[in-house]
Formats: sequence, C-alpha cells, structure tokens
Amino acid sequence: MKKRNNTTMKSILLTAIMLVSVALPITVFATAQEDYNKAQAELDRIEKELDSIKNSIKKQKEEKKNTQTQIGLVKNQLSSLNQDISVTSEKLKQKQVELEEKKVDIQETDELFKSKLKAMYIRRNGSVMATALAVNTFSEMLTSVNTLQNISKADTALLQKLDEEKKAIEKVEAEIKQELSDLESKKAKQELKQNELANLLKKVNGELSDSAAQEEAAKSAYADAKAARDAAAAELEKEFQQNGGMGEFVGGEFIWPLPNNRRVSSPYGYRTIFGYREFHTGIDIPAPGGTPILASNSGIVTVAKYGSTGYGNRVIVDHGGNKKTLYAHCSSLAVKEGDYVAQGQVIAYVGTTGMSTGNHLHFEIRQNNSTVDPYPYIKNH
Repeated sequence: MKKRNNTTMKSILLTAIMLVSVALPITVFATAQEDYNKAQAELDRIEKELDSIKNSIKKQKEEKKNTQTQIGLVKNQLSSLNQDISVTSEKLKQKQVELEEKKVDIQETDELFKSKLKAMYIRRNGSVMATALAVNTFSEMLTSVNTLQNISKADTALLQKLDEEKKAIEKVEAEIKQELSDLESKKAKQELKQNELANLLKKVNGELSDSAAQEEAAKSAYADAKAARDAAAAELEKEFQQNGGMGEFVGGEFIWPLPNNRRVSSPYGYRTIFGYREFHTGIDIPAPGGTPILASNSGIVTVAKYGSTGYGNRVIVDHGGNKKTLYAHCSSLAVKEGDYVAQGQVIAYVGTTGMSTGNHLHFEIRQNNSTVDPYPYIKNH
C-alpha cells in the first residue's frame, strides 16, 4: 500500500513539473510579445512624428525661400526708389535755383520800374510847364509824352512776363515736391515691408532650428525604441520556435490565404526609414474587414493570441519540417492553440488590430525559424 502511495505521489510531482515547464515558456513568450508590441508601437509613433517634423521642415524651407525672394524684390525696389528720389531731388534743387534767380530778376525789374514811374510822376506833375516850354513844337511835346508811355508799357509787359515765368517755375516746383513726397512715401512703405520680411525670415529660421532639434531628438528616440524593439523581437522569435508536435512536413503546396483578394500592398524585404533599414518579414494583403482567412497548409496551431499592439490578433501554424505560417492583424480568431487545422480551413478573419492602418492580412512563411518571401510559394495557388 505504501509503495502504491509513493508511486502515486511521484506521478503527481512529475505531472506538476511538466505543467510548470509548459506554462513557463508561454508566460515568457507572452511577456516578450508585450515588450515587442510596446517597442513596435513606440517605433511607429516616432516614425509618424518624424514624418510630421520632416513635412514641417519642408514647408519652413519653402517659406524661407519665398521670404528671401520677396526680400530680394523689395531690395531691388528700394534701390530703384532711392535712385528716383536722388534724380528728383536734383531736379527740385535745379528748379529752386532757377526760381530764386527769377525772383531776383523780378525784384530788380520791379525796383527799376518803380523808380521810372516816380521820375515820370515828378516830371509830369512837378514841371509840366517846363516840359511844355522845353519843346519847340507841339509835335515834339506829343513825341515826348508817347515815349514816356511806351517805356511804361514795356516795363509793365516785362514785369508780367517775369511774373508768369515765376508762377510756371513755382508750379513745376510744387509738382516735383509732390513727386518727391510720393517717392518718400513709397520708400517708407517698402522699408516697412522689408522690416516685416526680415522679422518673418528670423521667425522662419528660428522655427527651422527648433524643427531640426526636434528631428534630432526624435531620431535619437527612434534609435532607442528600435533597440528596445529588436531586443523584444529576439524574445518573440522564441514564440516561433514552439513545436506543435509536427515532425515531417505535411507536404503539398501552400495556398493563397485570401482567395478573392490577391493584391499585395507591401511586399517582403527591406525598406529604409530615417536612415534605418527596416525589414518587412512578410507580405500585406488588403481585404475588407471580416474576410475569412484560410490556413495556407495543414498543421497544428502553436499560437493563437489576442493583442492590441504589434501584430494584434495572430495565429501561427506549424506545418512540420520546420515550416510555419503567421496570420496577423486579425479581427477575431476561429481556432485555439493545439488545434489541428486542414488546408483551406477558416482560422481567423481580416482586421486591423495591433499596429495597422487599415484592414489587411500580414502573412509570413518561416523555414527553419527564418523568414522567407511567401509570395513565390502562394502566387499560383
């Protein structure tokens, strides 16, 4: 009886050890997946942030270029205005000199005319009799009077002419002053515009400097997140190493997992993002949400997990011969871990869970724990 109890106890302990040994890797893999998902989510967030920063820098550079072009135009306009102002100022000085000379001529002629009038007045009123007695004939007297009148008329006409010339010069002077004033006003406006553009250029340069600093910070954060993602990815690879118990390859060829949706939106292979070479480990096949996903080949489900980041809801099927397939970003799953699935069986439904921007299936084929391009395997099936 005692021997029987010992045997029972050993069986219980052995079973417990086996359960612990099985449960522990699952816990480790789940933790690795969460770490990977978090790191991948951070990478994707920083990638979007870098895209936004680069777009801002592009716009700021265009704005800077436009502002510099405008400043160049304003400088040319100011140069032209300064030249016009210089020419107009010289014209104004010349007219002002002519006007002063004309004013002197008018003043001298006016004084001479006044002195003649005074002399004529004295002669006509003070010694009219003397004038009459001084001439020998009436004709000489008339001639003398006519001469005085002609002198008076000539002087008056000269004064009128000089006055008209003065008014003409004054009019030109006023026009030149107005032209000069208009030019000065334009110059003031252009100088104000130049100052505004200079301030705008200073602002744009400041924004460019800030954006460049943000870009460098984001690149540094991206590098850190990438390192964290890569570390988590190494742990996640263990998830693919889980053996479903399939020894030899089930045989046959792999089929297209979405028969009615055959467009590939993102192929297998490298891509460069912000100086980093990123490797896309599978192909993305767009399809409406809820489209049934078929098992590409028969095998045992080793992973059937729900997740909101990274691959989201996903299924891994072991086909034996170290060949496995991954179906990611599913809206929901139709199988569970340990299930045997036949080729063409519905195992999940298309969705956009995890790090996804739209409904699609991320499909991978792995051979000896290494990714391979799945397209050649399924393109004809």
